[in-house]
Amino acid sequence: MSSAEWQYSGLLNMIECVYRNDTDRMVIVKCVGDNNFYREKVVLPTEMYWFEAPQEARLEIWKMSITGQMLHVRADVRDYAMQEEPVTESLWAS
Repeated sequence: MSSAEWQYSGLLNMIECVYRNDTDRMVIVKCVGDNNFYREKVVLPTEMYWFEAPQEARLEIWKMSITGQMLHVRADVRDYAMQEEPVTESLWAS
């Protein structure tokens, strides 16, 4: 089984994550995990990036500077996991 088939076969424990670029500069989000899992995305200012990643993956956020890319944040991908809380109220009028 190739690494691509492994990634998408459901054998990895994937979680949904979101990153919002609250800076005034473009950043590069890199997600690295086991079994050759890798995602990279340019995220513009105020943009949100939704992605799925293995629970044990690491996230790196690189800022752009005059001299090139500079590592800004290194974190567990779980720090960016979407909260799955049950809805207790509706925004619709009753």
